[in-house]
Amino acid sequence: MPIVELTPTFGRMVLAIREDLAAFGLVPAGDYDIAEARTFAAELIGPNIVTAEALQRVHNRSGAGLFLAREEGRLTGVLAFVLLNAAGLAAVWDQTFNAVDPDPAHVSKAGQDPVALYGWGVAATTKPSAIRLIDGARSMGANVVAGLPYFARPTTEAGHRLMRERLNFVDCPGSTTGLVWLPPVHLREVAA
Repeated sequence: MPIVELTPTFGRMVLAIREDLAAFGLVPAGDYDIAEARTFAAELIGPNIVTAEALQRVHNRSGAGLFLAREEGRLTGVLAFVLLNAAGLAAVWDQTFNAVDPDPAHVSKAGQDPVALYGWGVAATTKPSAIRLIDGARSMGANVVAGLPYFARPTTEAGHRLMRERLNFVDCPGSTTGLVWLPPVHLREVAA
């Protein structure tokens, strides 16, 4: 009887993202964490965010879509993003990328290196977790995914301030939907 490998095979960049965020105490969500994390984020950001099903589909496909911060076993923060393949990057540029329910054809597979990132959201209920999430995101952007375009569409005033003031995102050229991005040339500045 052949041996079946049950653990996913991660690409170089997915492994590096997981390792980089682990340095900040941020752990990839397990299947059992998805619904809790989605409810947590919706309470802080609002209900018009990705469904638990889409969140799980993207996280499982890419191998790195949802990371959690916990304090004393309690969920206190989430960091979520979509690792995009070439089709996903093209969809972002032509404004057909559906951030609430990403097409699986736009999401890089766990064994592939992404060509871009789309930030889904950051939410925290404590200052220590917020600091870990932001510092982890900054480190990842300045090191692991340096050179890749990083997109987001902030939906709250706090999100706009975070993206522009703390993470150096700028308005995305040609966007009519509030899309911001961190062009590849700016990624190293985030760590400063």
